[in-house]
Amino acid sequence: MVTRFYVLVLAAVSVSLVNTEKSKCAVCKDLTTHFKKYFDETSGQNYGGGNTAWEEKSLGSYATSETRLVEMLEKSSKDCDYKCSSLLEDQEEFLEEWFFKKQKSHPDVHKLLCIETLQRCCPDNTFGKECQECPGGTTKPCSGHGSCEGAGDREGKGTCNCDMGYNGTTCDTCKDMFIRNAENNECESCSSLCEGQCVGIGPKGCTQCIKGYELDETEGCKDIDECTKEGMGCGDPLEDCVNSPGTFECVCKAGYHRVQGKCQLEDLYADENETDDGGEESLGEGGDTSEENADTSPSSVHHEDGMEGDEVQPDVVEKDASGASSLAEAFERVKEQYDEVSRENLEEFKEREGLQDFDIKVGSKDEL
Repeated sequence: MVTRFYVLVLAAVSVSLVNTEKSKCAVCKDLTTHFKKYFDETSGQNYGGGNTAWEEKSLGSYATSETRLVEMLEKSSKDCDYKCSSLLEDQEEFLEEWFFKKQKSHPDVHKLLCIETLQRCCPDNTFGKECQECPGGTTKPCSGHGSCEGAGDREGKGTCNCDMGYNGTTCDTCKDMFIRNAENNECESCSSLCEGQCVGIGPKGCTQCIKGYELDETEGCKDIDECTKEGMGCGDPLEDCVNSPGTFECVCKAGYHRVQGKCQLEDLYADENETDDGGEESLGEGGDTSEENADTSPSSVHHEDGMEGDEVQPDVVEKDASGASSLAEAFERVKEQYDEVSRENLEEFKEREGLQDFDIKVGSKDEL
């Protein structure tokens, strides 16, 4: 079982190495690149002995000297990986011949060695064993909107890898969610406001809009102002609607903050010991802070005739259905005279105020 495990691991490693291995053309290109680099670096140099004229006369020109060639080969070998170094060793005589005899007639050492002699590589924008043209031709392969895979390599596939927004075997069509711009013949992305494919450039080219936008005849996809649309926006009168591109927000009005999803008065959550202008105000309906609204509510009445601490709760019930207006008037008179009402003088109070037809009860909240 253990042996079988190790075999599988080794097989996986082997496959990985094969997939990442350089092509023969790539190895040859590495060699000629390093060799040409040091050829250019040593150009114009001399023997370095200090007497250039004597050295050139005695030893010959440094440009075509064996000293220069050895320096180039040594430095190239140091920069090469294993396969490149092995190829350098195999082709050392070829490079020596090029250096002494062919560098002027064949200045492109890569073309002479890798393409023509070893036939590992192909000219630019060609691929395969026969060095055929890449899709779209050698002048503008892949229509100028992609790269030809393996171009210049006899092991290359020649498939077009298209740039973003392009599609097709020669990268000559636009991908979904892209549209061709008639002005520059380039594939451009549909507007981010489009839902699905577009038919033109920008928001005007959309046929459908994303959520929060609607089609407009002149502007294309246009933001929906939910705050001004009937049936949309915020339903709470204590909220202000704030529109923004593609959405909106409901914000509590000044003096309110959100508690469990509802806008509440900030004063309700203030410290009970904190007061404004020396005293805490009672907020009436519509924001009215008058003393009348704060102190005359029948539900918060303090009695001073021996019932201290009790709340008087006038409970007015219409007995003869004489009309809502008479009921309201009766209730108002009870409110105005509440401090005169007690159990002892209730009947006298009703007779004096003409409220005999109404059932009025007086007492604390617990009693009522």
